Amino acid sequence: MNYVVIHHMLQKDVTEEMMQPHVEYLKELFNKGKLIITGPFLDEKRGGMFVIDVDSEEELMEIVNNDPAIKNGISKSEVRPYKIVFNHNK
Repeated sequence: MNYVVIHHMLQKDVTEEMMQPHVEYLKELFNKGKLIITGPFLDEKRGGMFVIDVDSEEELMEIVNNDPAIKNGISKSEVRPYKIVFNHNK
């Protein structure tokens, strides 16, 4: 099942260096075939989102809760079930 995970920033002055563990974590999920799409928002609210494909809600929550951005208090997440209808990449 697919879920969209939206990251809302909790800190204002977040550097690229602070986000590097989060980026590496997402790369790992991508390489495992779990991460479908990800990227940052470009407006003043910042944050970002990703779409993930998991087998269970338990797996979803394990992935979300182990994200370094969440664990380090940089962002909080909003999780919603998501259905991909059109996709040029598949």
